[in-house]
Amino acid sequence: MRRASSVFAAILLLAVLFGSGAAQIEPAPSEAPAGGGVLGSVTRGNTTVVFEAANPSDIDTKLLMTWQVFAEEHPTIASALAYKPELMNDPRYLNKHPELNDFLQTHPEVRDAMAADPGNFNAIPPRRGE
Repeated sequence: MRRASSVFAAILLLAVLFGSGAAQIEPAPSEAPAGGGVLGSVTRGNTTVVFEAANPSDIDTKLLMTWQVFAEEHPTIASALAYKPELMNDPRYLNKHPELNDFLQTHPEVRDAMAADPGNFNAIPPRRGE
């Protein structure tokens, strides 16, 4: 009798654990963020992270292309700004890099967009060992 109740308790515990884990595999469509399609999700404990395709509809691609041309010609400056975007407002840094200062003076709309959301302009490549 004692052994039967232990087995029953173990089966009940496994059923409860499996049931709660299975319920968290995929978020319901109403819970998924709007925008691009859902690429996948990861659930750990009671937190679910949903990976969604980027929705570029609110990004001005002309500004991105303007910056991209400068960044390709000046990769060191682009990399520095990727890690520390506030450098574009640092007078000492701008004095050392007059080409950046000239670019930002010529394209104030790019400066404003970068200040508002620097992540749209700065793809940070992985460092060695990452």
